[in-house]
Amino acid sequence: DVVNTNGSFRMTQMKLYVCPVCGNILQSTGEAVISCCGIRLPALEAEEPDARHAAQIEKIEDEYCVTIDHAMEKDHFISFAAAVKNDGFEIRKLYPEGGTVVRFPIRGTRFVYYYCNRHGLYKISVR
Repeated sequence: DVVNTNGSFRMTQMKLYVCPVCGNILQSTGEAVISCCGIRLPALEAEEPDARHAAQIEKIEDEYCVTIDHAMEKDHFISFAAAVKNDGFEIRKLYPEGGTVVRFPIRGTRFVYYYCNRHGLYKISVR
């Protein structure tokens, strides 16, 4: 059951998927069968960041400024960062040869996820 008594979704049940063919990012709020480009996609399992995928979070006014310490090369990069909130989800797409700094509103944000196209999904708590 992913619905609270007030009718809102519990985002702790959220699952993320990334298509290895086109790079499409998909999200569900619970169990689902997800496919893209003719491939059934497994839900990503988030890990604690290692030294090669470290991130720092700084409060700046009413936002979290997330800086991910990672190269942004054409074949090895952070594809996206996402803020999971009490009542929703926000995603910021990142691109090779671009920056790795993203901002999310503080209000309701519980976790930040980010995805390395070679090594997978990472999760950090903001509280």
